[in-house]
Parts: sequence; C-alpha cells; structure tokens
Amino acid sequence: MNDSTSATSPVWPTRWPKNSFKGVWTWVLTALFVVLVLLLAVAQLKQGPVTPVSPLLFDIGIALQFVGEAIFAGIILLAMPALSKFSLRELGFRMPTLSTIGIAVVGFAAMFVVADGSASLIESFAHSRHQQDIVEIFKTLHDPTAIGIFIIFAVVFAPFAEETFFRVFFFNLGLRYGGFWGGAVLSGVMFGIVHGDLYAAVPLALGGMVLCGVYYLTRNAYASMISHALFNGLSIVALLVAPKIT
Repeated sequence: MNDSTSATSPVWPTRWPKNSFKGVWTWVLTALFVVLVLLLAVAQLKQGPVTPVSPLLFDIGIALQFVGEAIFAGIILLAMPALSKFSLRELGFRMPTLSTIGIAVVGFAAMFVVADGSASLIESFAHSRHQQDIVEIFKTLHDPTAIGIFIIFAVVFAPFAEETFFRVFFFNLGLRYGGFWGGAVLSGVMFGIVHGDLYAAVPLALGGMVLCGVYYLTRNAYASMISHALFNGLSIVALLVAPKIT
C-alpha cells in the first residue's frame, strides 16, 4: 500500500490516493462478487455428468451467461473510477502498442506452460486424467452455429469480462493493500475458484497470476485479455484437432 498523494504516472496508478478503494461501496461490491464467485463455483461442482444438450438450450444458456457477465462487467467499469480514483484509461483501457502485444503473446506462452504443466503434474499425482465440464460440453456440440457461438464467447467475450473482474478489479484491490503478490494471489485464487472444478482450480489460479503479471508489466488491460483469448483459442483448436488426429 502506498498512501502518497504525490502526482501519479499518467498511465498507471503507481501511487494510490489515500481514499482509493475505501468506503462502504468498495467492500459491498467486493463482498457481492466474492459471494457470486462462490455460488457459481458451488453450482458447477454440484452439476451431474455432462450430457448432450440441444442447440436451443445451449444458445439460451450462453445468452443468460452473456447477459449476467455483461451486467457485472458494466458495474465494475462504471464503479472503478470512483473506487480507485483513477480513470479507466489510467487503469489500462487504452490502445495496446506493438510491444504491449508482444508481452501479451509471451504471457500467453507462459500461461500455457504454467497452467497446462501444473495440470499435468496434478493428473500424474492423481493417476487419472480429468477434463473440465466446459470441455465436455464442447465435445457434445455438433451444430455449427452452437460451436461458432461457443468459440466467440470463449475467445472474445469471456476474456474481456473475466479480465475486467479478476485483473482490473480484484488485482487492483489486492495491489492497493498488499502489493503485486497480494493482488496476484487474490485475483488468481478467485479466478481458479469461479470455474468450479477442483482439479483445474490450482492450474487456473496459477494461470491467473501469470495474467496479473502481463497486466502489471504492460499497464494495459487489453494485454491480459489478449493472453487470455490466445490461451482459450489454443485450447479450442486442440479440441477441434485432437479428435481428428485420434
């Protein structure tokens, strides 16, 4: 935490104002999102075996998730300037440069190594292979429209919404009070929990911490979104190609 009131960088809040992330609304919003994350995780853990769904039901489910995440992301984007005392531009919502994109690509590679590597270690110790429910759902899709919607959601919308939740809000909140590692641990743990998968929680938490590094190094919110989108995109490509190889 840095309570200096000195001038801040025009592109990054290197010094937090004394009144940033304070007041009742900061903690009300934090509590609200923590509860929502835990409820989503519990709901996904309680789901039974994945079964094929009709394209219509799938589209409805994606639409509801899209609306819900869009509302929450909108709340954060509206609230962050008042909570953090920095503009959205200062918090990283500005056009990325070529160097920023380069760091995002390196971050994607690091996230892949860390997340997939730790997942492989867990599977090795557990002596079993495990796939997330979302992967199993994707495998049941055969309608081209449903597959296309899934890809757009996973590669475009989910990275934007989740990076807004976990990097722009939770990471900055942790950064304000606990420095980089405080923010990275808070953001990463929440990111791992929300997916509602015990096997994937640790790998995704570590991957989320890598995304915090990308965001922090570049001072650009779109950088971590690019890394996240590339990671999801590669995962989908692997799912599409692997059956054909097999």
